[in-house]
Amino acid sequence: MHIYCDHCGFEQGYFGALNQDGRQCDVCRTGCMRYGRPERGFTVGADFRSTPRNLPVPAYQPVRSGTRSVPAEFNYFAGLAGGAYQQFVQNHTSYIGAFTNLLLPNADQFAWLNPYTGNKHNRTHFTQLVLARVAQAKFVDNGGKLPRLIEPFVGSGQVFLNSTRWGPAFSGGMPLFGSVVAGDLNHYVIGAYWAMCRFGADFVTQYLRLAEAWDGNLVANHEWAVAELANGRAAVEALTDRPNQAVMTCFKYIWLVNRSVRGTKLNAAGGITATCNARTGSALARLRQQEAACLAAVVATLSRIRFDFACRDFRDTCDKADRLDVVLMDCPFPAFNNQLVRPNHPRPAKAGSRTANTYGTGDDGEDLQQAIVDAARKLLRQGTTVILCNFANPGLVQAYQGLIENVAATEHKYFTFTYRSPSTTSEAYQLTIVPGLRNGNVAALPRQILAEWHRSSGENVLGGEFFAEHEELDETETDYQRQYDARQERWEDEDPDY
Repeated sequence: MHIYCDHCGFEQGYFGALNQDGRQCDVCRTGCMRYGRPERGFTVGADFRSTPRNLPVPAYQPVRSGTRSVPAEFNYFAGLAGGAYQQFVQNHTSYIGAFTNLLLPNADQFAWLNPYTGNKHNRTHFTQLVLARVAQAKFVDNGGKLPRLIEPFVGSGQVFLNSTRWGPAFSGGMPLFGSVVAGDLNHYVIGAYWAMCRFGADFVTQYLRLAEAWDGNLVANHEWAVAELANGRAAVEALTDRPNQAVMTCFKYIWLVNRSVRGTKLNAAGGITATCNARTGSALARLRQQEAACLAAVVATLSRIRFDFACRDFRDTCDKADRLDVVLMDCPFPAFNNQLVRPNHPRPAKAGSRTANTYGTGDDGEDLQQAIVDAARKLLRQGTTVILCNFANPGLVQAYQGLIENVAATEHKYFTFTYRSPSTTSEAYQLTIVPGLRNGNVAALPRQILAEWHRSSGENVLGGEFFAEHEELDETETDYQRQYDARQERWEDEDPDY
């Protein structure tokens, strides 16, 4: 006889005398065990490694975008300070030059808020490769238990939505996470998740009907919607008392983000600051088609996963994590700077972390950056694995690597992956893995990830390929590069918030 989990698909032989029907699954911690053996599932061996059985694996092939690049093309490597910064990046991090050139298939399929800060770098192959390999290693370190994915700054959900869609492509069809726990200070985004979970496909239908009507007088209705959301926080917070009003508020928010120049920002009163992006009728029709597809994809994904979400401070979301979980913090970025920080600085996260006003209506400067480090340290000491995304400011790189324990200092550079901003040549990003206590399999990952990146047509980071000498471009290549740079500059002018 067999029993299986009705949520994650874990199965095992059953020979006991006790009734197992309805018992919580030990592997995903959310599903219930049932008698029988469905056509598809997976088992867990004595070594805590999984074996899928007949699980569907998504057809996955990263999509290459753009052209090759060299260090001289990036402003943050220019000049005296840039030269010192380049040396810092080479000595203390692993620079992924093609990070934003290898994208997920159909990378915009979940772009229900577009433009929305933080989307593009979370739609890359490398981000999802790292998340998948960390989740698999964490599964083994957990003794055969799936981690939960905890996102304290969930935003428009590009990490967990794409992980749900493409994660099984990295794991033989198995889910990477048992469930998702999310938080954000943007009450409109959290309200929209609530409405999509509650109303499903009807949410999409009603939104599109209203969007078409509002698009009929775009400029006037844009001004009206901004005024309507001046007190939108109260409407969204009254989800259970006045659900219809809350849903209407979420409709207005989505409509505004997708029709504003550089998206929208929350203001101090919880309302919206936005500038209308004037479009033709045909362009608006294409936009509604995109919204229909993206919102439907989000609704369908939410219906398949266990999703706990709330409007709350990131520390409150972090407090929900336990030692089995993976916490991914796509942090509110301070202003970028490439100024070096002395190695023994007592609080490197505060060094040069100037406010950029991206985190709700609060200060995202040095105090928030230090609070993020403090929250991460608390998680790591209980055994939670943490992944941090932020600008590659030297102080922040140093602060995050200072959290890594039980790993030789000479290996720390392989835990921090740096790369260019998805849309500008003046800012560098980082993604840092911090394994946490008693996570030996996660700690062994970085060089494996870099080797796999090379095999999937990324550059040879371990061999220093990005910083190696490049051949001079011939006349045809130079002309193509000039055209490409012009397109990039035009894109950055239109969409610099990414």
